[in-house]
Amino acid sequence: MNKLFASIGYLFFFLTVSSQDCFQASKANWGEDSTECRKNVSLYSEFMKQKVYPDAAKFWNKTQIFCPEYKPNLYANGAYIYRNIVKEKKKEKSTEVNLYLDTLYSVYDQWILNFGNCDEIKAAMAKDIITLSDRKNFNKAYELYREVFQNSPQITSYSDIKYFFVYGAKTLYKKNIIKCDQLLADYEMLSSVCDNNISKGKKVEKYSKIQELLDKEISPCASCDKLEEIYSSKYNADPENMDLTKKIFERLSNNKCTESNLYITLLDKVLNDPDNPPTAKDLYNAAVADYKRKEFLKAEERFNRAITICEDEKLNQKMYEILYDIAFNKKQYKKGFSIAANLSDKCVSNDKKARIVAASSSKYGNSAFNKSLIYCLALKYASSSCGKTPTSAINSWNGQLLPKSELIMLDIKSNSSQLVPFWGKNIELKTRD
Repeated sequence: MNKLFASIGYLFFFLTVSSQDCFQASKANWGEDSTECRKNVSLYSEFMKQKVYPDAAKFWNKTQIFCPEYKPNLYANGAYIYRNIVKEKKKEKSTEVNLYLDTLYSVYDQWILNFGNCDEIKAAMAKDIITLSDRKNFNKAYELYREVFQNSPQITSYSDIKYFFVYGAKTLYKKNIIKCDQLLADYEMLSSVCDNNISKGKKVEKYSKIQELLDKEISPCASCDKLEEIYSSKYNADPENMDLTKKIFERLSNNKCTESNLYITLLDKVLNDPDNPPTAKDLYNAAVADYKRKEFLKAEERFNRAITICEDEKLNQKMYEILYDIAFNKKQYKKGFSIAANLSDKCVSNDKKARIVAASSSKYGNSAFNKSLIYCLALKYASSSCGKTPTSAINSWNGQLLPKSELIMLDIKSNSSQLVPFWGKNIELKTRD
């Protein structure tokens, strides 16, 4: 392939250049031969729209020769064209993949040469390196992304956080190029970006999921001892800063460091500050920690308190699930049944109703007949669980029903309507045969 530009090595020199207008639309500069420039802009643009990328590249190259300072968008389009050519070559398993990758990077060279450097270009190139799996340049992608997040986090997206941390930082960590301290510093920087966007109401669900991903991916370095060491120094430096306190509290909760001394110190402060009432998420995190420590009364109180102020239905559903488990473990059958009714997924709701009804048979099935009635009720709910109730459980419950022969001895007809003990509900009496 006839390469138009200098080698990729020049790119790393140009990355030191700075400009404010390298990514923004500008007035067209048609160059010395405006006729040729206009013609080739039109041709490459049309082929690009038609997704005929090799022809688009040919006329794009001519455009760059005739009017290299046409617009910054010329280079954004050039990167788009060569990015797609690289993807096609990868699908074909072509030996020219690296050659076209180098040409893609040369587009960035010329972009910077003609319009100066900016963080938007760094982010675009870093994303290309990672999404095109150019592993030999992952180090460079990491460095570029790091500069962007340090200097201009507002231009990034939630996907940039994923690319930077999961494919950049974590890859270098696994290769022992960066250490835990650096990975944790990157984690903190990116978590702050997530916090900032969430606090502004910007794509809250997306950034919340990315924060969950960060919490998961940091785990090799996030021992509770290490996190407590890092966060203790931050907290001690500014103990009256409630925003910081809440952030540290959430980080410790997300990383399951609920036994740490720092977590215990922050717990009451976060939940009982009259000037800074806890959010539903604060209460949820505290309640989850209580639940894991089997402090069920505290957990229930905090979950219920959170539900009264929580506007996130997904979080509410999580809390109902745990409250149900608490009631189940405490053999609070009717309470658990009532909680199951709050679940928005009716299939899951009916499954949980079936399970807790069946569990009550050990206490209220004080005769074979009463036990059979309770299992009939459990099977009724299981039949509406959309397959959520395991076949093994259904078979077991069916095995607890009385056979027809025993009903005859009791002078009771099968399929008759009967009142289920404890539950006070009428059910059609079934038999095991």
